[in-house]
Amino acid sequence: MADPGESTPLLSSKPIGTGSFDRKTAMVSFRRKSVKKLSIRQISSLIPDEGEDAAAAAAASTTAFVQKMEYLPVANPIEGLAPLFPNGGIEPYDGREYVPYREPSLVKSVPAFPPYTRMARHRSFYLWWTNEFRHWWKSSRLLVRLGGLYVYSFDPIAAPKVLLLNPEKRKSIKKIFKFAKKLGQGGQLRVFIQTCKPITRSLRIIVGGWRWFEAAPCRRIEVGVEETMAFIGNRVSRIAARGGTDLLGLEVILPLQRFLFRGDYLPYPEAYHPIAVCVCIGILRVVSPFAASFLGSRVGRVLTRLFFSSAKNRWLPVQRIGDLNLLSDDCQEKDEANQTADLVIIARRVATALGEVQTNGNGNGDDDGKVVRQYEALRDEGYVQCGAGSGGYAVYQFRFKSTTILLHVTPYGPSITDVMPFYLVLEFETSVDVRQQKWANSLAHISSIQLQGPQVLEGYAYQGAFFSPHHFAELKTMYDTQLLAYDAACKKLPIVAKNTRHGGPPRDLPTLKAFLEAGKRSRKRKQNIREFNELQKVVRSVAREILASIKKEKKMGEGGDRLAPKGVILYFEGLDCSGKSSTGGLVQAALEQSGYDVGMRQYNRPPTAEQRMRPWMDRFDVPGSSSILDLSQTQEDDGDGEHIGLVWDRGPAGDFVYGNLNELSPEDKKKRYDEFMAFDRECREKDILFLKLFFVTNRDSIAKTLGKRLAQKKMARDLTTWLQACRSRGEVDEVSYEGLEAISAHIDPTDFIAFNQYERNLRIFSNFVMNTDTDENPWVVVNTGDRYAARKALMSSFREHLKFQSRGKKSPCLGPKPSVSPVKSEVIGMDEMMKKKFKSSWRNSMIAWVTLLALLVLAGTYEENTDWERALIVLPTKYNISALLEGGNDDNSDEVANVNVVDDVVKKKRKRKKNV
Repeated sequence: MADPGESTPLLSSKPIGTGSFDRKTAMVSFRRKSVKKLSIRQISSLIPDEGEDAAAAAAASTTAFVQKMEYLPVANPIEGLAPLFPNGGIEPYDGREYVPYREPSLVKSVPAFPPYTRMARHRSFYLWWTNEFRHWWKSSRLLVRLGGLYVYSFDPIAAPKVLLLNPEKRKSIKKIFKFAKKLGQGGQLRVFIQTCKPITRSLRIIVGGWRWFEAAPCRRIEVGVEETMAFIGNRVSRIAARGGTDLLGLEVILPLQRFLFRGDYLPYPEAYHPIAVCVCIGILRVVSPFAASFLGSRVGRVLTRLFFSSAKNRWLPVQRIGDLNLLSDDCQEKDEANQTADLVIIARRVATALGEVQTNGNGNGDDDGKVVRQYEALRDEGYVQCGAGSGGYAVYQFRFKSTTILLHVTPYGPSITDVMPFYLVLEFETSVDVRQQKWANSLAHISSIQLQGPQVLEGYAYQGAFFSPHHFAELKTMYDTQLLAYDAACKKLPIVAKNTRHGGPPRDLPTLKAFLEAGKRSRKRKQNIREFNELQKVVRSVAREILASIKKEKKMGEGGDRLAPKGVILYFEGLDCSGKSSTGGLVQAALEQSGYDVGMRQYNRPPTAEQRMRPWMDRFDVPGSSSILDLSQTQEDDGDGEHIGLVWDRGPAGDFVYGNLNELSPEDKKKRYDEFMAFDRECREKDILFLKLFFVTNRDSIAKTLGKRLAQKKMARDLTTWLQACRSRGEVDEVSYEGLEAISAHIDPTDFIAFNQYERNLRIFSNFVMNTDTDENPWVVVNTGDRYAARKALMSSFREHLKFQSRGKKSPCLGPKPSVSPVKSEVIGMDEMMKKKFKSSWRNSMIAWVTLLALLVLAGTYEENTDWERALIVLPTKYNISALLEGGNDDNSDEVANVNVVDDVVKKKRKRKKNV
């Protein structure tokens, strides 16, 4: 076994020490010894040495073989140890081109650079600083224009001429407007501003190019187009703002002033001061382009994002199951390894084994007092340790399909909720040994092995789950952000206590969320408050509509039509950590505010033996049934006890995903589907609204939710210590920990297991929803990748369901169901579902064409109003000082004349364009 204190790892069971750690010296020593080691290395050398005799015999036979095959070319040993393919030579697999996350490197114990989120912007501090300097430079130009405006308004030559003009004449209006326009251009400082303009545009181009360069490889095309259209939108908005201001001044303000004077509505010249009017128009011409530039950049970005989202048929906030593209970037990121790849499957098994180490390897042991070590957990999976290094690094080997897999494991701190993540690199032996010609006899059988997916994979293992670098970055970033907000909120606690007189620590999840809002940045806090208020406004609006329907129904009496359903079932189904409770809770809140008594049922456990003896759907409660005694409404309320709601947290579809119903035959599955749809029809006959919500999201969003819940678990531990300190005042102040225990229980190991089974769970859920969807009561697929947009769209969908439930008609919610027969004669299998062509819906197609047309209009407008013959940067003119002092001709007089001629041509072209 290798010495854990050695500085550089080798794929050998023999220790190689380097003394005191010096990186440069260690790498030189490592490469020198690597050449010597690889000159006698074979596949068998990866197996731990069984003894000196065996090692000597192997070395002797290998040396003889090498001497015999000296005429063959020898590969570079450094390339032989590189864990990744040089130049990214990874073969495409299953239509996905896996992009290596790191460059080829000898170091396998640490990532080449820290993991970053897929949507990250300004990862480099220098880019952030450059962008901040750009905004400062942009604002300073605005101040310079205003300063020039102020100075030029008192110009002793121009100002008196304007004062003498008669505003009732048309020619005077043009002269006044020309003075106002010059004020808006900065007056006498216009030349300086024009000289600085190329610097501003160059900074904008540098920032845009830098953003493109640091973007994730899978997003570079989108980021490049987005930055280009943001630049174009900025320029077009400034052009439009200036043109609109000129049109307003020349065609509206000054002619209106002329009309008021000529009609004697205003006394002239007592109520007239042309300088004041010109200054107001000039200020408007200075400020409006500056303000419009921000809006133009945003318009360009939004249009680009809408175009790519619609063109690639990505998920909408709310849609039908037939429009859900299961091959989109939302669920199958193009820069991620396919979930069926060999190394991905192996990485999950490794992460599961390391999860036991993270849980029981901290010295405390499990419930039986047993401590699980890393090599023990991996040995049970068939991994043999063959090397080690500093910082906890270890390398293992594993036999797979007649070849060897190398596993590199290193702790990657800091810990998350006192659990240390691991950095993993897995590679096939064929990816590190390129000397197949030299080892033709021993490696001949490897060339015929069919390996699926990339030959090198890196990621992170945490609590039994394998995370890609992007997903782990999402988890860690959200975890750190939440803890930072918690720390800031604790610092502001004295101020909050002084203003609100509620300075105690939070004791449950709602109070903890409110507490964290105080620690967030002002801009983010205001955005959250604004979105919360808008959503609550929608909830109150829906609640008032339901309440009005109930009151109108009472006035009509028993013989009238029922306008509000007497019972509502809110069925929340979908992926773990997809925001089912928080998003679907808005619908629940609307029902409660309208007078419904709403109960909760959680079906996240398999059915009992007694429930298996009864029909499958009998274990799911219905509003008004005898088993829901706690939902009966008292006579003290204004209602009549008829309007009852019930929330299903998970339900029948969960038995297919987390139970064994997915393993049934197609005939047995069809019986389950028919039973579910019969229950749906029965609910409609009994005037019960059965709202079926299927929540989906991407893995980035799930990783964020996991990070948020882990941070809340960390906070709950700290708050428990905080509240325990509050008990020191005596037995009178007993403190309850139930709310904090609920926060800690909000995340469990099953959430990490579900993360690794993301694609499997998504497909099984989608298959169930597709087989049970009807036009009379369609499933509502809610994409919580953008939770604010999803919540607003969900409330609109719920309003439509209520409206058409009361009329007894088919719900047109979300449009007609695409290409699916209302009568299901056969079950849609998993393979059939995945083989279908996920065509873009009419809504996506329309959005794509409209946004593309808008982008082309922006680009055409920019091209039409841009002087392409003008140099980007104007260099200072060179003069011959001696010739000027002597009164002679300048050496560059011809060049200056040529420049003047070019300027005259450009001016003529501009005048011609204006005339056109």
